[in-house]
Amino acid sequence: MGAVFEARRADDSYSKTVAIKVISSAVLSEDLLASFHRERQILAQLDHPNIATLLDGGATDDGLLYLVMEFIDGQPLDFYALSRNLSIPAVLRLFLDVCSAVSFAHRNLIVHRDLKPSNILVTASGEVKLLDFGIAKVLDPNRRQTSTLALRLTPEFASPEQIRRESISTASDVYSIGVLFFHVLT
Repeated sequence: MGAVFEARRADDSYSKTVAIKVISSAVLSEDLLASFHRERQILAQLDHPNIATLLDGGATDDGLLYLVMEFIDGQPLDFYALSRNLSIPAVLRLFLDVCSAVSFAHRNLIVHRDLKPSNILVTASGEVKLLDFGIAKVLDPNRRQTSTLALRLTPEFASPEQIRRESISTASDVYSIGVLFFHVLT
């Protein structure tokens, strides 16, 4: 659907490295445009130390959509744990941060729906950052559950109700956290 680039501010006013997510105009449809705007709004309201920060977003003069995000110099959760041969207590400490980020999203009525190792980066200092809310869903506060017609997910980590295209709730993310935990520990 797009690409993510590492970038640096070009005008020398100050130095900052960022990640720029660019949505390819070749795949842009009304659905993807709505998804982009939804992701941008979701990220704008999620100010949490374990969630990658949105810095800016918009469209280029030629119509390419982009999000400017905090750059996370990290490794996917599973690779980080494996490469450091982390103990179970050390893995649990990482998962406390993952759960904190997901819980914060849930308190804001947001279900991530794509919790997987590559969407959870860990920095060299052990800081956890949740990213990629591209298929996240905002729950209707009056209904508590929602479903989708489009099937965009990672089957290995998706909850059964996601795979069956049934109504989802915050329990869908809780299931995915359990699968992630099992994956990292084994």
